[in-house]
Amino acid sequence: MEALNQDPSDAWTSALESWKDHLALERGLSERTLEGYGRDLAKLREWALGRNLHWSAIDPSRIAAFLASLADAGLGPRSIARARSASANFFGYLLREGDVEEDPLAEQPVPKAGRPLPRILSIEEALALLATPTEDAPLAARDGALLELLYATGMRVSEAVGLSLSHWHPTEGLVRVAGKGGKERIVPVGDISIARLERWIHTHRPSLSPRCDKLLVNHRGDALSRVSAWAILNKHAWTAGLQDDDRTGKKGGHRIHPHVLRHSFATHLLQGGADLRAVQEMLGHSSVTTTEIYTHLDISTLREIHATCHPRARAR
Repeated sequence: MEALNQDPSDAWTSALESWKDHLALERGLSERTLEGYGRDLAKLREWALGRNLHWSAIDPSRIAAFLASLADAGLGPRSIARARSASANFFGYLLREGDVEEDPLAEQPVPKAGRPLPRILSIEEALALLATPTEDAPLAARDGALLELLYATGMRVSEAVGLSLSHWHPTEGLVRVAGKGGKERIVPVGDISIARLERWIHTHRPSLSPRCDKLLVNHRGDALSRVSAWAILNKHAWTAGLQDDDRTGKKGGHRIHPHVLRHSFATHLLQGGADLRAVQEMLGHSSVTTTEIYTHLDISTLREIHATCHPRARAR
């Protein structure tokens, strides 16, 4: 390896090239993996050169300062964890080559990546999506009813397509949802959503000659499938300009899927001032942790919170 009195910029360039050659030739890593490592190490190189530091000057306190700078710059735990991993790999290589006497990351804890935050729509985006289906034809009205139901109640798509008419109680402003594990919950529905769903049920649904008791049916009058519900949402998300993946199905694109509406339902309620316990009740969370921590709220309380906080039911 080059002398330690080499210009820091040249020293970093030379050391990184040697390291990447090692990764490619001796460890056989792919070009894509090498590019990822290179991007992550570029952050450390840029930080060090901004302080005129040779790679040999990176010690535990400086690597800690570097990782802290990433957090200050707004990088998430996963990005910081990647930068740390690449740095550890680089200094591990230098240690094995005898170019450094210690690994500056040996005592540096690995940051927890945590779970990524779910994607949500803004209230404006959600309302634009709901406005996309027209009500001038039965299937268009059905599409609107599906989107309305998902956003108004936070249902899972499987719960929405499995919803029976007997579980729909517009007079009371409620819907009875059969959730996971056979557990049932009651969810309030706002006036705007009730009116739209009632138009679908009484004006358009009969023209499809329904052969089942499900609220949502397909063009043959049978129950709408989960796959069809995904396709309907995908279609209208594209029309509303909310879908920005490349339609190839590859990772990296941002797709609007039914759970995005469920997350948006919960987030918009919380933004509107809803109590977290009420949102838990309406979502039907059933994990042991959830059921032990969050107390039960009666339906009158849930109805009041929904009417006050949900964008489709919020008191004007």
